[in-house]
Amino acid sequence: MKAIPVRNVTALALLLALGACGGKASFELTGNLVDNFEQPKPLANPGLVLAAGEQRLSVARGATTFKFPNSISYGAEYSITVSQQPDHMTCAFTRGSAGAAGRTATISAYLVCNLNSNKLGGIVKGLGTGTLKLVNGTDTLDVTQAKTDFTMPTEIPYGTVYGVTVLTQPAGQTCTVANGTDVMGDAPRNNIVITCVNN
Repeated sequence: MKAIPVRNVTALALLLALGACGGKASFELTGNLVDNFEQPKPLANPGLVLAAGEQRLSVARGATTFKFPNSISYGAEYSITVSQQPDHMTCAFTRGSAGAAGRTATISAYLVCNLNSNKLGGIVKGLGTGTLKLVNGTDTLDVTQAKTDFTMPTEIPYGTVYGVTVLTQPAGQTCTVANGTDVMGDAPRNNIVITCVNN
């Protein structure tokens, strides 16, 4: 028996669907919430609203999938978009969010949502000719006399506790950190103050 190509099988399935519905096959608009590797990732925060034409769909916190209530007809163009971002997060579709119903047997979009991240920094006072090394977790930064302000290399996700401390004191000085520990909010933090004095 001769094998039937996959493309022909898909086309046959669509034709059967059309026949069963009197020539008016319908397709559900569905999707998955995933990480950057397209593995399931529950939505961390509430507030996500998706749109598809006139339809609006609120996606609950903890969801890993979504489905719009109304299906669309064969051949209809569709576009799923983010109408409202979830709290403290940014979501974007990686694939499958737009096309024409019937090009594939199913419509399944992939949506990646990540916590918003912000910069962390502040000012340095009194630093001499030595090099000051700061640390936050595994993130380090060398600060020299040429700089009166600083920004840590890695942005901090919303809700993450940070703690900037002195890893290495500059030669001949002692530097202290004020406002170095807090929880990252919705805006950049640049209120850390480092004061260096001569030994």
